[in-house]
Amino acid sequence: MPSLPKWINDTLENVMSSKFKECTVIHIEPVSNDLRLVRFASDLEDVPFEPAYAIGIRVNERDYRNYSPFNFNKHTGTFDVIFHLHDTDSVGGRFANSLSEGDTTKILMPRGKRFFEINAEIHFSIGDETSLGSSLSIKEAAEEIGGSFVCLHELEEASTLKDLELYGYHAPKNDIQNIMEALDDFLKEEKEAVYNNEAVFYLTGNGNTMSVIRKFLKAKGVDAKCIRSQAYWIEGKKGL
Repeated sequence: MPSLPKWINDTLENVMSSKFKECTVIHIEPVSNDLRLVRFASDLEDVPFEPAYAIGIRVNERDYRNYSPFNFNKHTGTFDVIFHLHDTDSVGGRFANSLSEGDTTKILMPRGKRFFEINAEIHFSIGDETSLGSSLSIKEAAEEIGGSFVCLHELEEASTLKDLELYGYHAPKNDIQNIMEALDDFLKEEKEAVYNNEAVFYLTGNGNTMSVIRKFLKAKGVDAKCIRSQAYWIEGKKGL
């Protein structure tokens, strides 16, 4: 999201007040050295939510950043966000590091395109650290309807997936060959489901990596309608 002058952001919050919720931090815990889970509480009864929707958090006077909530529970009025602290000098990293239990912040309510395919038999989420929230929300939705879930994440620490109960494939950072080999293994194992368009692939995270994966999947016979994508960041591009 682009940087805007403080007065414009203040005006937007006032004019579009129905699109914002004031949320309170009620729990914080580390997931790994560079990942932090934060639980927020608010009145969520009237808030629409779909798997992989994004919320906007005003991380300073000028900037908003998008994050994917999970464990989104309208009845308890709580949801979780995983913050990636890869760069403590970034505006998002500084904001996440400054949070303490009891803090309040205004959040732009969940929104986005419908991403989750309810009729799929297998739900395969692919991404990096920024995709963990999306994977968790897709996993929850898949389990609710009795579907199968699998994921592939490009991460520094493979143990993170186990800690989050995201059991699936792991690829080291910047190792596209490892990603392709893991996908190839899956496509061979689930050849019939892929052929029958019963497996849907959700691509999020690094836009450049997503483009390579999308081309690979299509070359392997995956129907374009079975590939959903949403870039969260691109190297050198600010505020995506």
